[in-house]
Amino acid sequence: MTRWKELSPERQMDLRAAYDIEMARQTNTCSLDEKIARFAEWLAPQGIAFGMDDLAKG
Repeated sequence: MTRWKELSPERQMDLRAAYDIEMARQTNTCSLDEKIARFAEWLAPQGIAFGMDDLAKG
């Protein structure tokens, strides 16, 4: 699997845009853990790994 941080910024933006479209159809959650789990689950079939350590800091 490719780590999220290894993707180009352009690829990350493309995936975020696609994910936003998919999540617009889903039930919202305020839980950060749930949001991360959903994103990781969505990325996994695409060969991309995402976890807490991939969150932007600062």
